[in-house]
Amino acid sequence: MLNPHEEAPATVASERQRTFAMFVVSVAMVLEIVDVSILNVAVPVLQRDLQASGHEIEWVFSGYLFFFSVLLLTGGRLGDRFGYRRLFMAGLLGFGLASTGCGLAQSPEMLIAMRIMQGVSGAMMGPQILSLVQVLYAPHERFKVMSIFGILGGAAGVLGPILGGLIIEANLFGLSWRPVFLINVPVVLIALALAWRVLPATRSPRVSGIDIPDTLLAMIGSGLLLFTLVQGPALQWPLWITLLPLSALALLMLMWRALSRREKLGMPGLFPPSLLQERCFAAGIGTTLLYQLATASLLLATSLALQTGLRQSPLHTALLHVPFALGAAFSIGVAGRQLVPRLGRNIVPVGVAVQLLALLLMGAGVTVNAPGLALTLLGAGFGLCGCGMGLISAPLPAFAMARVPVAHAGAASGLFRTGQQFGAALGMSTLGGFYLAQTARAPAQWAQAFITLLLFNAALLLVIALLSRLLPSHVHKAPVKAAKQCVSQ
Repeated sequence: MLNPHEEAPATVASERQRTFAMFVVSVAMVLEIVDVSILNVAVPVLQRDLQASGHEIEWVFSGYLFFFSVLLLTGGRLGDRFGYRRLFMAGLLGFGLASTGCGLAQSPEMLIAMRIMQGVSGAMMGPQILSLVQVLYAPHERFKVMSIFGILGGAAGVLGPILGGLIIEANLFGLSWRPVFLINVPVVLIALALAWRVLPATRSPRVSGIDIPDTLLAMIGSGLLLFTLVQGPALQWPLWITLLPLSALALLMLMWRALSRREKLGMPGLFPPSLLQERCFAAGIGTTLLYQLATASLLLATSLALQTGLRQSPLHTALLHVPFALGAAFSIGVAGRQLVPRLGRNIVPVGVAVQLLALLLMGAGVTVNAPGLALTLLGAGFGLCGCGMGLISAPLPAFAMARVPVAHAGAASGLFRTGQQFGAALGMSTLGGFYLAQTARAPAQWAQAFITLLLFNAALLLVIALLSRLLPSHVHKAPVKAAKQCVSQ
């Protein structure tokens, strides 16, 4: 991929063409994000209609997130090699076809297969967005564009459940949950027509090889780990499945050695392993992975608790996500801008404290007997949760990337996003799977299962607060030197 810090000249294009081009890629980015969170509200209806088990629902989420995460870096390399517009349109077309398949699915297995296809298509489409920004905009213009992307991405993540609730409540054409996916189809068709006309047909002038062997090792190794986490409880942990993590570890170590050898020889690889030897960046990856693990499972469990535990309709469940969206918008747009320059990396423990208070309120909400008070406490806790998310996750990329050499900025961005998506996949298969399994086994014990999940979330947040001490103290003060300076403030 083109390096986001290169002073490469922008392609000559009219302002009108650039505006339409950014509209197209923004639509694609929003589709990617919304198709994760929009399903949270749809799970009870979907599970009932397809007679899906808890672990099959885990695969519906994790299959998408897993393939999206492990193929992101490869998608970027394919764009460099075959052209950004070509890969973007191929990924967009695949996403539209997969969305159609999801909407027409007649069994859990078909839905899982189509979700995997969505993840693969998203991984081909997503990396081209940054590359097209590089091509269309000069360096001094990119910050404004990327800021807009940041706002749209945050809004898409928190508004997905609201949109899902509205669609299910409307029951369009009597199709129940299916329009959650089918609504993508006309959007994709319009975006494809515009993409062909307004996106430049360009590719990287420095085309490197595609590291297929290490991509396969990463996919199989991490896939074995995910399979163990999802299927282990469903199969009651037979001996053979407990051996899979050891196989996964062996494959990932083999991949690491191969990547290290490639980097020493100056050969292109999936990513340069030296990136993860820089403590600031490794701490940032670890922090975002753990945070996504906690947040993805919490959002899923909260939607399920509201509907199956407190008997709220999909619409009311959707409306209870509004405080979360408002809290996130406030912390990103107002509080974050004021606090990050003053607090530096200490903004993360502040966000952790806010979110711990949120978990306390949410735990109280599921234990009180008064329905009105329960919803009030959950809504207040959800709002604070959104504030915590904005304070923790929004500044993390800047802190993680502060010491990354300019030559590796593109690979680091892709690897950071991979950590985010893989963390969410792990969250759905571990804590999310725990909640689904507990409530399937004893539906009346949903409140206890929810409180247990909140305790796991609290433990992860405390680990995140500790990890934040490895980040640079202030991004704007961080000298671009060796990574070993990260903790010597």
